[in-house]
Amino acid sequence: MKMKKIAGYVLILCGLLTATGCSDNSAKKEESSSAEVSQTTSVTEAAETSETDITAVTIVSSESKAGEEDKAENVLSESEIQLLKVNKRELYDSEWSDEHGIMLVESERSSVLLGSEEAERYPELAAELNRISSEQESDMKDEFSMLTELANEKLSYGSENFEPVVSELDAHVRRADNTVLSVLSEAYLNNGINSGYKWFEGRNYDTKTGRELLLSDVVTDIDKFAEAAQVKLISIAAKDVADCETVIKEYFEENDADEMQWTLDYNGITVYFSEGEISAAGFSTAAVTVSFAEHPDLFREKYTKAPEAYIVSFPVDSAFYTDLDGNGSCEELTVSDSYDEEAVFDATVDISVAELLHTDNFWAYDCEPYYVRTADGKNYLYLFAEQETQMYLYVYDISTEAISRVGEANVSPFYNDGISAVLIDPDSMHFDIFSTEVGTGILEGNDLFSVDTDGMPVRR
Repeated sequence: MKMKKIAGYVLILCGLLTATGCSDNSAKKEESSSAEVSQTTSVTEAAETSETDITAVTIVSSESKAGEEDKAENVLSESEIQLLKVNKRELYDSEWSDEHGIMLVESERSSVLLGSEEAERYPELAAELNRISSEQESDMKDEFSMLTELANEKLSYGSENFEPVVSELDAHVRRADNTVLSVLSEAYLNNGINSGYKWFEGRNYDTKTGRELLLSDVVTDIDKFAEAAQVKLISIAAKDVADCETVIKEYFEENDADEMQWTLDYNGITVYFSEGEISAAGFSTAAVTVSFAEHPDLFREKYTKAPEAYIVSFPVDSAFYTDLDGNGSCEELTVSDSYDEEAVFDATVDISVAELLHTDNFWAYDCEPYYVRTADGKNYLYLFAEQETQMYLYVYDISTEAISRVGEANVSPFYNDGISAVLIDPDSMHFDIFSTEVGTGILEGNDLFSVDTDGMPVRR
């Protein structure tokens, strides 16, 4: 009976996480094209207190709700594209057992908010983001109660080999400019019964109206887009999995394009596949990018214009695709981390670009990677290593020919009262500055930085 009860909790928790961060995209088809203007005082005040200004394939697409005025291109020139200042609201809760001396539950959520100036400039988008953040906070409280009850139920079997119940929802800003805001939510649930489950959700917004975009708003031919994504995915899987082509084709034939998880990036559209979606093809999770450069006729022009310089957050153990050598074809960049169980803080980090591999070891609980592209065409990886009271920055120069560590800096994204800065613009990065003595966590101040010619952050 107890095991049935725990299994019931797991199903409910999966449903809650789905409601919180990975809601069914079919619901988007029923939403009004106007953003719902509702927000809570707590989220609004939090945003204002921050000083940082974050083979043929047959697939039936849903009808776009966009009016003819939204269909108009209104194409901006590169000089007119402006990067947004974006923040993340971060929530954390945990439950500790004094009796057993163990952690029972850990729950984390992050959501995206506009900087104060951007919120005034784009009120509809700000209101929608505030609404989502408020919903996440409410859902997190409900979920935490169930997580705690589940953990106590597990603990009733004994504390030996007990694993904490962990729920995470982390937001990654994939694009933030005056045309599109694109956010990838990475959700993870470890209920202690299995090794954990991870899935993705992409949400893309028209910056001016705050309206959530459908794939059919951006793509000119859904069937051809699906075929391009399918070809990309097969090319990745074919290296290791013999029957991948049949399995992947069947997936694309059986799923509606507008129900796929995707983000509108600076260089194309990336489609995400969560654990189990195409598991028969040998994937745990996967991502493929259909680039603007390789398929210019598949996209509405207004969405293909990008600034020369930008920064993108991407998840660990998930491929990020970008054109590193300027030939129009995207290379794969992946950061993977693992931790020595006996040496708790010893992290092994593998950085791979195409066929290149670079391995580093340093002290960290967790890692957070950012891809940095500068106006002169250089590419860097900013990798933040989470330590006891701060994030420590490691900088890497990356290309198709070599990966090398440039240097280190005792800085981390500016944080104030639950709001942290998101790196978006290489010429305007808001950092907290810590003591040069590594690991002390002594905050010495904060300032704006830009990426120097060698890739290192330098005060503006």
